[in-house]
Amino acid sequence: MVARSLAESYAMPVPPTQVIAWETGAAHPSERELIALARVLWCLPGQLMGGREESLRDHRLALDLPQDQVARRLRITPREYAKLEVHWTGDRNLTRDLAEVLRLDAPTLVRVCEREEELEELLRRAIDGRWQAQVRPVLDLVPTLSERWVSEALQTLAAEKATSSALWGGSTTPAPTQEEEVGQLERFWALVTPV
Repeated sequence: MVARSLAESYAMPVPPTQVIAWETGAAHPSERELIALARVLWCLPGQLMGGREESLRDHRLALDLPQDQVARRLRITPREYAKLEVHWTGDRNLTRDLAEVLRLDAPTLVRVCEREEELEELLRRAIDGRWQAQVRPVLDLVPTLSERWVSEALQTLAAEKATSSALWGGSTTPAPTQEEEVGQLERFWALVTPV
């Protein structure tokens, strides 16, 4: 029935075996097929993806947004957006707009824009040196956060590191704190997430 509906409504001849392969996860539909399949089944593509959005493309598809519509909302050309969707290099304002258009929370934004390593490096610098100097660079990476939250989080991370070092006699290799075991990035997200 689904294969027939795809052929009749969307001029997309798909054999029933292909639909079965999609259902079992043995194959994945193309972007065009996913959108048509969602429309045949009266749902959003994201519902068919099962919450497995791993990239900007996946998040865009989950919301049933064509590339040209996202580009228009970001005030750039579709060609520019197509390149950015593969490797995000947008500035602070464009990144903030992207988060709004694709409804990305801060941790997801950083992950899908492949900026986790850069953020981890900024957090290391904040902890090991002057945290104040890292506020702006962190906000450039994660422009959806408030400056106050970032400042307080970096100050807290630096204070925790200082306390940990003092407790262990200023040793160059202090015993890891619970936060260090969990990871500074996860600790940062916990600090900047409003309750």
